[in-house]
Amino acid sequence: MCRRPSLKEKRVATIPVEESVELKAKAVTPTHSHHQRNTDYDALLFFGPALFWKLTPVFPILLTGFLRILSTRLIMTLHYLFVDKDNYNNKLSQKQLKREKDDYLVGILLHMWAQVGLQVIFPSMFFSDDSNIG
Repeated sequence: MCRRPSLKEKRVATIPVEESVELKAKAVTPTHSHHQRNTDYDALLFFGPALFWKLTPVFPILLTGFLRILSTRLIMTLHYLFVDKDNYNNKLSQKQLKREKDDYLVGILLHMWAQVGLQVIFPSMFFSDDSNIG
């Protein structure tokens, strides 16, 4: 069985601390890397799947990518306005907003290029006659 601690504690001698000792706060390490992502070629990467227009229909890929960009911006705007009010009221830095925008665009571009590969390798998965389905 566990013993209940005694409520009467013995006094322990303490060493007096000099008041002249100053404690310095340690600098907090940054949570993000200092690497700046180059976004100069993002438009070219976005329209890159159009180069495959002879192999596969690219309009659905570009339309999906464009709508993902719009929906991501809309959802993040509504999130900052209604859910994450503390960050919105404290005014997120422009640097952080730019970093988030760039990071979300990477995911959209990766999905677009993956869809190009899948449409070229497995065209019947995307474009098959209705009689073959079901």
